Amino acid sequence: MATAYPRQRSSTWFLRRWTYRLFVLRELSATFLAGYVVVLLILVAQVQDGPASFRSFERTLDSPGLLLFNSFAMVFALLHSVTWFQAVPKALPIRRGEQKVPPQLLIGAHFILMFVLSAAVLVIALV
Repeated sequence: MATAYPRQRSSTWFLRRWTYRLFVLRELSATFLAGYVVVLLILVAQVQDGPASFRSFERTLDSPGLLLFNSFAMVFALLHSVTWFQAVPKALPIRRGEQKVPPQLLIGAHFILMFVLSAAVLVIALV
């Protein structure tokens, strides 16, 4: 008896719909964010090695390649955050009594918290 093979998919399946493209971009964002974590870990190691080592790495961070990489990482971090916040009402529906909390309220609360925490980190960094 012959077994049925799974349906073959094209290698460009994600180009058919915008939601598929967004899904692939979100998954790709994890690669850039992991790379950014590696850069931060190297930065911590250089700070531990002393001021001369840190200054050398600081010059490396000013290179056009790393500036471009950091820009991509920032855009992908924002994409990752926005798509995650939009998934919160589906992943964690909150009830108040018998009624569900509106999704817009949950998403808005997450964005407000993100902006408040970002502002607090900015104030701490600039002081």
